[in-house]
Amino acid sequence: MTRTFPWARTYDADQLAAFMHDLAAAASGDRDLATLEAIEEVIAKHAPLPADCPLTRRQIEVLTAAASGETNESTARSLGVSVGTVKTTRADLNARLQARTTLHACAIAMHYGWLTDYRVPPPTAAPTRRGPITKSSRHAGRAYRLRRSPGTELAIGDYGSRNTAYRASRQITTGALPAYTPRGAFEARVFLSRSRRWVVAARYVGTTTTTQEGPAS
Repeated sequence: MTRTFPWARTYDADQLAAFMHDLAAAASGDRDLATLEAIEEVIAKHAPLPADCPLTRRQIEVLTAAASGETNESTARSLGVSVGTVKTTRADLNARLQARTTLHACAIAMHYGWLTDYRVPPPTAAPTRRGPITKSSRHAGRAYRLRRSPGTELAIGDYGSRNTAYRASRQITTGALPAYTPRGAFEARVFLSRSRRWVVAARYVGTTTTTQEGPAS
């Protein structure tokens, strides 16, 4: 072990026992990448800080969490301290590194090699949501379905702004969009969904035309 971890030579019995205990616990996993990451975390936790590092062990832990995308709240939970302690520690380490922000402090620490255990979180996929119906073929499909069921309301599309949604509803009721002609054949309304999107819903109030072939929606 002392060849792989030469810094362990300087540890007393208690420090060495704590390191070996944590290392054994991390290595007892399923021998997959998660186990390897757990071992790396233990090594980073117990390895001494570089001689030129001006930060304390706790400051390094807080800064590592920040570099990994953790919030004050999640950092506090993982370290078993209060959110106030995390905020104070961030302020202290920023001052010690003469950093303008915690992001600046992360960049400084990474540049000098003081952060070795941070994890860059993978990008998350944007939530899938229905967008405004913009293609004429899709409008035609919606209009055809409405004509087949007079009086039945159908959601036409959802919009990010109230004005855009109301503009679309006016285009439907006035027949400005070719699929919804003639004027007055359709009624449309706007409402705010639970996801805070402005939804346009419409229904057909004109003469039923069930014999015509409609486009695929």
